[in-house]
Amino acid sequence: MKTKTKTRTTKAERPFRYFPDDIEYIVEAYGSRARVVQLWRLADGTSDRWIYLARITPYQCTIEYIANRFGGGDYRAKILGDWDPERRCEQYFERVSFAIDGCFRVTDETLARTRSQQQK
Repeated sequence: MKTKTKTRTTKAERPFRYFPDDIEYIVEAYGSRARVVQLWRLADGTSDRWIYLARITPYQCTIEYIANRFGGGDYRAKILGDWDPERRCEQYFERVSFAIDGCFRVTDETLARTRSQQQK
């Protein structure tokens, strides 16, 4: 019988932040360690259904970019680092929740992603 050895990783220290939802500052504070940001949006009218939107670069992770590309709403961003070949996944730093004012219209891209994921 094979026993699987557990690999233990040390968590990177979280950068200091003045506000827990300041996504731009948090991603910038990780610097070159942050390689990609996964974006999720809370489905309208629900409190627990998150719709996957996209993987964006840390450079693109600004409120203006997200608001113009996806519209207003409640978001989660998962900040990821380098690929870890031993664990076969990207290094996870943290998840940040934030909101964008509803005055930004939900875009066609967001509506299409919402429809396609609700059909599953």
